[in-house]
Amino acid sequence: MRPLEAVGQPEDLTSLTVAEALAALADRAITPMALTDAYLERIGALNRELAAYVTVTSAQARLTAKRGPTGALAGIPIAHKDLFETVGIRTMAGSRLFEQHIPKANAALVDALARAGAVMLGKTNTHELGGGVTTINPFFGTTRNPADHARIPGGSSGGSAAAVAAHMAAAATGSDTGGSVRIPAAFCGCVGFKPTFGVISTRGLMGASPTFDHVGFLTRTVEDAALIWAAAGGARLPTSVALPTRSSLPTRSALPTRSALRIGIPRPFFFDDLDADVARQIDAAIDRFRSRGAVVTEIDFPIDDTTMSAVFDPIVTFEIWSRYGADWRLQPALFSESFTEFFQAERPAIAEVEKAQAALKEYRAGVDRVFDHVDVVLTPTVPMTAPLIDGPIDGGRILRNTWPFNAAGTPAISIPCGVNAGGLPVGVQLAARQQDDEKLLRIARAFELKAEG
Repeated sequence: MRPLEAVGQPEDLTSLTVAEALAALADRAITPMALTDAYLERIGALNRELAAYVTVTSAQARLTAKRGPTGALAGIPIAHKDLFETVGIRTMAGSRLFEQHIPKANAALVDALARAGAVMLGKTNTHELGGGVTTINPFFGTTRNPADHARIPGGSSGGSAAAVAAHMAAAATGSDTGGSVRIPAAFCGCVGFKPTFGVISTRGLMGASPTFDHVGFLTRTVEDAALIWAAAGGARLPTSVALPTRSSLPTRSALPTRSALRIGIPRPFFFDDLDADVARQIDAAIDRFRSRGAVVTEIDFPIDDTTMSAVFDPIVTFEIWSRYGADWRLQPALFSESFTEFFQAERPAIAEVEKAQAALKEYRAGVDRVFDHVDVVLTPTVPMTAPLIDGPIDGGRILRNTWPFNAAGTPAISIPCGVNAGGLPVGVQLAARQQDDEKLLRIARAFELKAEG
């Protein structure tokens, strides 16, 4: 095995991205066991304060690493959101309802990443039943934002985002019904990718809204997100994503107007009520694209302040009632006060749900037409930076810019684009047409490299 410094790698193994770690493992500059031990040590040092993990699978992780895993992600330590079932390992979904739930099979995503050789470090904390944007969990602890421990990490994949941002995992899985991957990515300063609806199986995901539930990934870079996505079955081979490298980025002259990247900016709705610092960082992100020859156009998007109540809320409410309503009636003490408030509203009538489904079909067609004219839509991921755990917390405002792309079923990604005056991360969101996941990842990677350069 070559010394780590001989291949230009840092001594702190947890600072390696997935791509860097794969290269070092392939070169035998590091071993899966050394990498796994480095992450377990960091979890031991930080998790008491951050509460990113609810279960750490140290023995299993070391056993997997010792066996010398093979596959596209061989030896990469990852974490799974505790909504994904894991065979023989307690999966609680952030709820007392499942406090003793030991699955007999893995979720499809867990299986796929295990076959790819990933090493599971443990299960990450989530908002109760995935039903919120804070990861303030009254049963299993409040996850804290690594950027400021007094603030929320976002949710519901807050534990996964905190683990990745704090270098307690090389990458992590998440689920996203209304923004639960992208919101914590933006708040914690990492990448959150939600692929096209249905591209990655949700079998074994303890979700509650099959119409809108997506799986997703939390990583430190877009390159890493593409590698994890491909290994999970999103592409035939990781190389098919063909992400640009720093040296291959085109110059302005290499992007003639007729073939330039077309970016749509939907200012009405998505840019309403932004924090000033967020607005500045998003404008700077737009300028970065424009400076490299992208054609930036303000566009109309088929959405307003009534759309959520027409196409999203009735379906989500009906499906959550269908999944958990009987449990709540039989065992109300197993639900928190905040989740119980959800059941204070009556279950929507079938006629109301059918009306919403028809409106949803029309909405999706309208979103699809947007991409006849642009390659990607760019918005702030969240209109503000992470609020304090003690509040105030406006969940509707936090969710505002992400749920539209769950409703549309389109791929969407949040990328760090700077920090506010207090050092809190800001995320920019890019979305593309359904099935254009690879295009979205290429564009996001190009933005990431420009930001670094």
